[in-house]
Amino acid sequence: MACVRVRAIGVVVLAMFLLAPPAQAELVGEFNARLKDVKRSWGAYTVVADARVYDTTGAPPPPLAAATVHFPRGAALRPRFLAARFLCNPGPLEIRPDPLLCRGAHFAAGRIVLDARPHILEPFSADVHMFLGRGSAGAVANVVVLVIPNELTPAYAFQVLEGRLLNRSPAGRRFGYSLELPTKVKPLIPGLRLHLAEVHLRIDGLALRRRGRRPLFWTRVPRCPASRKVSFGADYAFEGAAPISRRKRVSCRRFVRRPAVQREGQIPGAPG
Repeated sequence: MACVRVRAIGVVVLAMFLLAPPAQAELVGEFNARLKDVKRSWGAYTVVADARVYDTTGAPPPPLAAATVHFPRGAALRPRFLAARFLCNPGPLEIRPDPLLCRGAHFAAGRIVLDARPHILEPFSADVHMFLGRGSAGAVANVVVLVIPNELTPAYAFQVLEGRLLNRSPAGRRFGYSLELPTKVKPLIPGLRLHLAEVHLRIDGLALRRRGRRPLFWTRVPRCPASRKVSFGADYAFEGAAPISRRKRVSCRRFVRRPAVQREGQIPGAPG
């Protein structure tokens, strides 16, 4: 009798397992930003930004239709950095992928990770270099993006893509400029789709060296509010899936000088 009960329980448990609905897929977008190498004497700093998109089931994420990184309100590009000496002509890069060809316009570098499943099982990465470019309609400046494979892969070759730097200040109080990143890396193999899964950037910016004077950093420094935090953000738009927005508040205490030296809350490089 006990044996029959055990078998019956086993059948019930097996039936519950077989009838249980599969785990629901969830699309996750992660974003992190931090400030480093702050030079209070002339308002320079480096932004380190990391973004990642994945499906909780382990399947490839849907293709990205758009990816935008938002910067704190007040971090505006200084007009003199739109002079020709700071702008990159993408033409030579399309012939020879050497970042030194646009050395004067180089403001960021990093790495992207691409997912080409099911055709290629393992993700692979590429180095990226970003340069300030001449603006198009509606943009403060364009962003020339040089993508260089750092692994031997038949999936794609080096290529030059284009993004945009936009002034979003009138649209809201939290953010100022936004960087629209290119999301489509062109494959060499017909029918292959490359999904942008991760972006890791170090944005050092540009500087104008001046004899006998402090260097001039490419953006104005936002005022550090009473909360001692400024906001960064990232928005992801997908093909066939709901968009995702992420926000990150970052300490700006290192921008603030001691009250004995400068008014509390005042940042070097910002207008008085």
